[in-house]
Amino acid sequence: MRNFMRLFLCMLISAIILISCKPSKDEKSTLVTADRKPLVSNLGNNIIVPRYQALNDAINAFDAQVNVFTGSPSTENLMELRTKFYVSYVAWEYVASFEFGPATASNINLGTKMVNVFPTDTALVKNKIIQGSTTIPATNSASYSGFPAIDYLLFWKSLSAEQIVDSFQISSLAIKRCNFLKALSANLKTRVNSTYSDWTSGPSPFNTLYTNNTGLDLGSSTSQTINMMVADLENIKNYKLGLPLNISQNVVIDNANVYPFRSEGYHSDSSLVLAKASMEALRKLYKGISPAGIDGQGFDDYLIAIGRTDLSKQIGDEIELVQTKLNLIPGPISIAIQNPAGKQAVQNAFQEMLNLITLMKVDLPSAVGVIISYGDTDGD
Repeated sequence: MRNFMRLFLCMLISAIILISCKPSKDEKSTLVTADRKPLVSNLGNNIIVPRYQALNDAINAFDAQVNVFTGSPSTENLMELRTKFYVSYVAWEYVASFEFGPATASNINLGTKMVNVFPTDTALVKNKIIQGSTTIPATNSASYSGFPAIDYLLFWKSLSAEQIVDSFQISSLAIKRCNFLKALSANLKTRVNSTYSDWTSGPSPFNTLYTNNTGLDLGSSTSQTINMMVADLENIKNYKLGLPLNISQNVVIDNANVYPFRSEGYHSDSSLVLAKASMEALRKLYKGISPAGIDGQGFDDYLIAIGRTDLSKQIGDEIELVQTKLNLIPGPISIAIQNPAGKQAVQNAFQEMLNLITLMKVDLPSAVGVIISYGDTDGD
């Protein structure tokens, strides 16, 4: 009897807790909304598609130059190839927040974990060249492919430009190295071309679905975009800034050691440029600013429309504050962290990112009425 009464009391308490925690109809109806059609239309038509088009054009130009360079290795052709690679890498940073829909297709995945895993495994890259690899598998290849692997081959820190040209021209592995570079480029080109095509072409372009999905459920355009904006911010904090600082899950593993080679764009010394590009891409996405500079409907405007002018300004100001902290970093992150002042500047940017992520991950979704559902083990 005593055990029965204990079980009954536990069940009663649980029921009371569940009832008290369940939102009432009045609580559910307190969410203020506005017409989201102008928001998703501007994002899809004037920001997402034009950014994918810019990446598509850039990667096509890069791939064409790869064929020029491998066909006739020279310092001049290498410099032109490096320039086109840089343009493509920055263009990719501008679509990194759109890791949903076509970008997540299993065979052409254009996500961060497929095309921008850094540091690249240089030993594995060398082994693939020695083996004469001429194709890049759709999966299980991120550690030796994508932008970081190409960054290594074209900028190889321990070699001069002339020596890099020689590695593609007179080295015993020259032909294999040329073939592997072409494979890396072709793989990126396929992923980008397919993603752009799926967004814009066919009987049901994804952009048509995106601009007509005005709901707030998990699969809605608004929800997916906010989720991936936050995910991209986490990537900037955790990997572009945290990885070289030796920070994991917001905890410094060993303050005495930093790891320059873990920086994005390590061999090309472009880590800070790429981090700044990522933040500028997110700022313009939040504000609804197109590549042409036209200020359309953004999340800042939507917040104002639902009566959250305060939060709209707070997020905008915080984004600019993060950008200010990034501008105070002297030179590439990989170099800055090797001296006390530079390291502190990178740490300051990292800390400021935490404030922005709180606003974007908690306050923004709460105000808009969406749930953060992407996989995140960071703890923020």
